Amino acid sequence: MPAKELQTILEEIVRRVNDHGRRLRLLEERSRAIETRIGSAEDAILRNSDIIRKEIEKLRTKLSEIDTKILKLENDIAKLTKEMSKTAKKIELQELENLINLYSPLRSRFVTREEVKRMIEENLNKEET
Repeated sequence: MPAKELQTILEEIVRRVNDHGRRLRLLEERSRAIETRIGSAEDAILRNSDIIRKEIEKLRTKLSEIDTKILKLENDIAKLTKEMSKTAKKIELQELENLINLYSPLRSRFVTREEVKRMIEENLNKEET
């Protein structure tokens, strides 16, 4: 093989090695950039997940408080309902009022025996005349 051919082959090999070396460096740079982005994304995800965990815990606490308040309200409503069933209804109160008015000496006038006897005698006397 002539030296010129060998020189051309060697130059081609060196050129290809340099080309592959350049490509390899570009790939390494891209790989590092991707790793940096992935690291940043992981950090952001971890920060956000911590924030979300804290918010979820706050919500759980609030829900627990609300649940407790609802139970208290339900108990209070049950007590009120029980007490309301023991109270008199409006109709019952009106009936009592009517009875009281009927038997009230201030509003009704009762007659005594003597008054009845006198009225009977007066009526009898009127009829005789």
